[in-house]
Amino acid sequence: MSVINESFDELINKYSKDLYRYIYSLTHDHHLAEDILQDTFYKAYVHLVDTKEVLSIKAWLFRVARNAFIDYCRKNKNLRIYEETFFESLKIDSSLETEEFIFRNEHHKLIAHYLSTMKSKYRDAVMWVDIKGLSYSEAAEKMGVKITYLKSLLFRGRKELQKLLREEVKET
Repeated sequence: MSVINESFDELINKYSKDLYRYIYSLTHDHHLAEDILQDTFYKAYVHLVDTKEVLSIKAWLFRVARNAFIDYCRKNKNLRIYEETFFESLKIDSSLETEEFIFRNEHHKLIAHYLSTMKSKYRDAVMWVDIKGLSYSEAAEKMGVKITYLKSLLFRGRKELQKLLREEVKET
């Protein structure tokens, strides 16, 4: 049992910072991120003994963290699952004219709103690849899916987002 504890300590040391940053990007709350991180490693410890084969431990831990966050959101309905503040924090070139700056800021808010209404798998694919700039392989690993499935989700997510934005243009 001590061998398992030692290797699990190494696992915590290796991945805790990355997992914390990911969870914090979802929660925007330091204490909540720590709680979910602790829950993630608890679930990992309990299930790693039962799990025979995990192809990528890092991707599996990210999936456990995401599921722990979703579980928290379900229990506490008042928390939003989308990353609205991410768009507010985007840096916009200060050399832009005021009108252009306002237009881009409103555009980011509109995209954030429509992303929040999409199915989570489509939203996640669009967020990882188009917003956060991850490669297909990195995004697929974070989502725990194959690259071909990620491409399909991304295509459908982009198509749905375009449809929602076109409807917005028609309304105005």
